[in-house]
Amino acid sequence: MKKIINSLCLMALIFTSLINVTYAYSQEIAKTTPYYSHPVTGVIEDPGNNPGIGQGMTENVVSPQALVETTDDGRIFLSVRYNLANYIKNETFAVQNYGDNSFYSVPAEVTGKTAETRDYRFEIPSKNVIVRATFFVGPMGRDVIFYYTISDLVKGNTDFATLQNASSRRTNKQEAVTEAPQAQAQANIPKTNTNNNIPNLSNLKPLDNDEQVGEVLQAPNQGEVIEQKPVNSKFSAGDLGYDHGLLTKDSPIIKKLYYSDDQDEKETQKTKLGKITLAFIYGLIGLFVILTGGFIILALLSYNYKKKVEDELEEKRRNIYE
Repeated sequence: MKKIINSLCLMALIFTSLINVTYAYSQEIAKTTPYYSHPVTGVIEDPGNNPGIGQGMTENVVSPQALVETTDDGRIFLSVRYNLANYIKNETFAVQNYGDNSFYSVPAEVTGKTAETRDYRFEIPSKNVIVRATFFVGPMGRDVIFYYTISDLVKGNTDFATLQNASSRRTNKQEAVTEAPQAQAQANIPKTNTNNNIPNLSNLKPLDNDEQVGEVLQAPNQGEVIEQKPVNSKFSAGDLGYDHGLLTKDSPIIKKLYYSDDQDEKETQKTKLGKITLAFIYGLIGLFVILTGGFIILALLSYNYKKKVEDELEEKRRNIYE
């Protein structure tokens, strides 16, 4: 009996140790993939209802790297970075497991910021998650709605603030992570320079957003199901009550945010012809007019000559028979 009890205790200790190992605190860098339409259902909720423009917007805003932290008790937190943060406000986050039908709103903490970027940390139900993001875009004058997922997790961290050191601002390397995992994480996740992709931000006025590091952005109706309103159906954006309707590629706002003025000028500007080229073209036109006129005059003279000859022959015939 004593041996059985000892065996059970030993098994309990082993099981407990396995649980502790499974839920030990960890940091992983993940690749973020943004979607203008829902990655599973294809639903579009953004009132602009323009996948061609919207997909580029989401890719410019969401950084390709994210930090996934798993706590000792098994909770999972995701830290994401938004570019163009000085042009957005009123950020909200909702999450669902991949394949689920409903999104649930969650609060987020601002964990880092620069002049043009802002980091947010929020809890997710699993690493196989879909995030529904919304925020107000100042230059567009409306809210936008899009999604993103995470994948390709690699142990380590880049420059995200962590739960272990929540009070610290961004550092190049976290003390708890070795250099090798950091290098591997940075190598597996591409980095992009948003300013190179969007060259016309100097003409836009940044928003007044006083969000500070450590501030918690409370979720509206936290923990409740988010009501989704698809717009990629028979209804247009105007039918949904938005005065601006559909923002198209030719919209001045979209051009300022996502297109180069220089490129548009090159496409629309007509090439001015030089004086020699113009003289040559006008000379060809004049020569064509002269030749055409000459042919017409020659045809008239030929007709008159032929008629005159025929008249003379007819007159000779009459004289002979008379």
